[in-house]
Amino acid sequence: MTEHSPSMCPRCGGVLDYDRDVERSVREGNDVALVKVTADVCTRCGELLLHPGMADRLVLAARQMREGKADHVVGKVFDLRVQTA
Repeated sequence: MTEHSPSMCPRCGGVLDYDRDVERSVREGNDVALVKVTADVCTRCGELLLHPGMADRLVLAARQMREGKADHVVGKVFDLRVQTA
């Protein structure tokens, strides 16, 4: 917790679990990036309060995918929602 962090969740008033590393996904078209960010997490409602600079990390991931510069491919995603006869 930093001196500027709230002491309770601004959404529900619950207790915050400080300085957690969490994984967020960023979607750009059909591409998805998994990004590790640091946040304070409410133990009651799950609200995430991103630490300074973490939103910029998510925006950077989206821009890298949009520009074709995200090069660490881990696996494949299969869209099975469309059924062919």
